[in-house]
Amino acid sequence: MKSLILAGAVAAALGGVLAAADRNEAAAREVLALERQTLDGWQMGNPDPLLAISDPEITYFHVVTDKRLDGLPALKALFEGYRGRPLFDSYEMAEPKVQASGDTAVLTYTLVRHVGTATTRWNATQVYQRKKEGWRIIHSHWSATKAAEP
Repeated sequence: MKSLILAGAVAAALGGVLAAADRNEAAAREVLALERQTLDGWQMGNPDPLLAISDPEITYFHVVTDKRLDGLPALKALFEGYRGRPLFDSYEMAEPKVQASGDTAVLTYTLVRHVGTATTRWNATQVYQRKKEGWRIIHSHWSATKAAEP
């Protein structure tokens, strides 16, 4: 009888672990799809896909800013200067990794941008939080990668 109870407890625990893994995998797929939509927008010079999923209280770091930007109005103001200006001809999301737990997901990747014959790489960290409206970016951090050694 004890072994039957133990087996049931193990099965229940394993089921919970597998369900959590499935939820995390689903979250990863959703977050990656949203991120690709934002990059597709930037490829056309359109920041709206990114603005649409940015939280009103987003925080934002980028080398083009002197300090952290706080809130969606500040982000909109920055992005208006780029509207209509495609940021790249094509791109790749190199080594994307989504670490999800509950209603939070952290996406990290290297953005490989191709503009004409030039290629640049940027490290990206996007922190997503699931809200009633869906996944929203609550924090974004971009930095140029270290130049490759010759």
